[in-house]
Amino acid sequence: MRIIDLSLIIDPEKQYTGFPRDKVYNKPAYKTVITPVGTIKENGVFSCKLEMYTQEFTHYDAPAHYIEGGLLNHEVPLDCLVGEAVVIDMMHKKENEGVSAGDLEHSGVEVKRGDIAIIRTGWTDRAWGTWEFWKDMIYLTTDAADWLIEKEIKALVQDFMTCDPPLSPPPERKWPSPDWAPNHKKFLGKGICLIEFCTNLRSIREPRVFLICAPIKLKGTDGAPCRVLAIEGLL
Repeated sequence: MRIIDLSLIIDPEKQYTGFPRDKVYNKPAYKTVITPVGTIKENGVFSCKLEMYTQEFTHYDAPAHYIEGGLLNHEVPLDCLVGEAVVIDMMHKKENEGVSAGDLEHSGVEVKRGDIAIIRTGWTDRAWGTWEFWKDMIYLTTDAADWLIEKEIKALVQDFMTCDPPLSPPPERKWPSPDWAPNHKKFLGKGICLIEFCTNLRSIREPRVFLICAPIKLKGTDGAPCRVLAIEGLL
């Protein structure tokens, strides 16, 4: 058995990693803060306080993130986030390129009903923590979302953007257009959770793995930071 960690380290030094709300929504950008609140010298124990948004670093989107009345984080069954996963390799994709339905079809990978789909581009490994991560994002086209939904996957794992690059969407889908973030609405509207900004996907050697996504059990939220593991040798 081989365990592969697909999760980013929550590192406050990489400050410009959250969604660029200041550029898209004209609201303050995300910022993670880890503050020591006790030391061993002071009171015999080392402890910290963590402040962060639910959508930072490796995280998942519950249906409630975009769907009114959708399942909240604490309501999502774990079997939606754990199970057999298939790897679709898209490492040839360059910055600002979309992964299309044609790309997925031509990969030759068999995606089965109930699979967790892993789309691997290497983008998070290449650009995480930089301005280019958002500006030059690889993204998923709307027809690719439709292709995956037709395959009846139960979750999507990726290391790039589920929708258009946030800083350069098509004019008709620029915020606050009703068509903003169409793929989020497509997937989450079908109850397909999105596991975003995974890293180290290139370390997966097998075409199929057992995947575990373990989100923090926060009540009433739109999603949560999570630890994501791929396990080879269980299938």
